Amino acid sequence: MMLIPVTQVKSGYKPQSFDTSIEAELLMFQLLQRLTPQKKVTRTINFNRAVRSLVISGIESQYNSATPVLKRQEFIKLRLGSNWINILSYTYNWGDFVIQDPIWLARKIADILEPLDISYLVGGSVASSLLGENRASQNLDLIINILPQQAPQLISAMSDDFYISESAVFEAITRAESLPRKSSFNVIYLPAIEKAKFFVMSNDDPFSVSVMKRRQLHVAGAASERGIYIYSAEDIILQKLCFYKQNGGVFKRQWKDVLGVMKVQGDRLNFNYLSEWGECLKVADLIAQALQQSGLE
Repeated sequence: MMLIPVTQVKSGYKPQSFDTSIEAELLMFQLLQRLTPQKKVTRTINFNRAVRSLVISGIESQYNSATPVLKRQEFIKLRLGSNWINILSYTYNWGDFVIQDPIWLARKIADILEPLDISYLVGGSVASSLLGENRASQNLDLIINILPQQAPQLISAMSDDFYISESAVFEAITRAESLPRKSSFNVIYLPAIEKAKFFVMSNDDPFSVSVMKRRQLHVAGAASERGIYIYSAEDIILQKLCFYKQNGGVFKRQWKDVLGVMKVQGDRLNFNYLSEWGECLKVADLIAQALQQSGLE
């Protein structure tokens, strides 16, 4: 394999981790660039399931004499927070721990949304992992374009295996027009305690409309299986930079996700699109900084 010489790396390039040499990182990202979409999915699935298995093993080791109910409550607390324990502990006929992952959950939710003609796309760390560098995902983020009259159908379709709040769904849809990109509700797939967050898009928000139009179908398993729609590389970069800026730059993992996508996608990125929307979203300075640190400028 021909490795890019360190001498050719542009000034300002920043490794993802302080303890990783530039040489090692260049090799890692060259390998990531060569992965097929199916292999990227497999890598992301294995990564997330391994993390969940470690969490369960840790609980069972620490509380080996506890009842299954107490072990599950501890898992709920670690995965979702203490406030979910009373909501979920007695809402399902629990069996053994079921280990799933956010991509599996995305495909299951897509199978519910598509027959209802509800457009969606997957964002967050799932999208950035498929387009860049892997990161463990605590939950699945989706953007959906849903009308008020579709809400009862969605609630009915999800009510068997998911925790879903009817009032939260209708409130999010109502608020979407006044708070674009900020209106959301949560659902939880009960057998595996996997959370998904639905952001209800506003058709009055130009960026949201652009993102939905540019969504990309990503194969979610074997080549014969149907895929899931995810953000384009440019849009996940812009979305994460907006989130990073809105929160005062404290979420360093968002910045790392952006650099990971840029380093994997490289010259395939639409730089004109990034520039235009960077100005509109007031993150042009962050785009310039990220391009420099990823070695693209």
